[in-house]
Amino acid sequence: MNKLSILTAAILSVAMLAGCGDSGSSSDSSKADSTPASSTQEESSEQDTAPTYKSIKLMTFGDSITDGFWLSGGYRKFLCDKLEENGLSQYVDFVGSKTGGECYDNEHEGYTGWSIDRIPNSITGARMGISSVIGKRIEKYQPDVVTLMIGTNDVLSDYELDKVYDRLSALVDKAFEKMPEGAVLIMATIPDMDATDNTYIDKSMSVEYMDNCIANYNDAVKAVAEDKKADGKNILLADVHSALTKDDLYDGVHPSEEGYKKLADFWYDVITDYIKE
Repeated sequence: MNKLSILTAAILSVAMLAGCGDSGSSSDSSKADSTPASSTQEESSEQDTAPTYKSIKLMTFGDSITDGFWLSGGYRKFLCDKLEENGLSQYVDFVGSKTGGECYDNEHEGYTGWSIDRIPNSITGARMGISSVIGKRIEKYQPDVVTLMIGTNDVLSDYELDKVYDRLSALVDKAFEKMPEGAVLIMATIPDMDATDNTYIDKSMSVEYMDNCIANYNDAVKAVAEDKKADGKNILLADVHSALTKDDLYDGVHPSEEGYKKLADFWYDVITDYIKE
């Protein structure tokens, strides 16, 4: 073999070795790059599917069940706890002129013993009405969401239940007159009451009569919500009645501790669904 052939063979060998080295390096580089890319894609996918939330001012309006009769804070305490446990308390600012319950935010508008409108002294169980304050409180605190659960005391007083649609309709109108633009009113049905317990229920009210009164009342709540929605109002219906049974009651009227927890679970789902963007 002459010198030229030897030189040519050497050059080819070096080129082949260099090519093999480049190929191996390229393969290693491809492997190194693939893992971070896959990881980044997974992280991006998780971020895309994770829900985001909007912040709201929440006003809980109602009677003793909202106030928290016999158990300080009632369902609101457990609702606050659940929001906090799930990292959502930063998005829900409870507002109102009253405070009650040991939780991260105990402001509310619950009025023990109150009804829709004032019930006069001539009627057994005379009561104050939240219609006298709802506009003022909404105007002052400008909530983004108002939950309205009222009517238990109207039924307990057996007060003009044939006219309850009109009273509820007028109450909702008063609320919307003062609600800020874009705010929503969540109108709730009321839970069952157990007429076999006469702690707060008059003995003249039979189980059948009480059950019929509550069913008719809740029909009126649903009708008002549907009619106001048809009129263009930003109103939602929350069927609280479906969340509790008579076994969840403490004294025939107010929820037991477990009943309040069930109410908290119910409202947690309603509120978190609303704030989810």
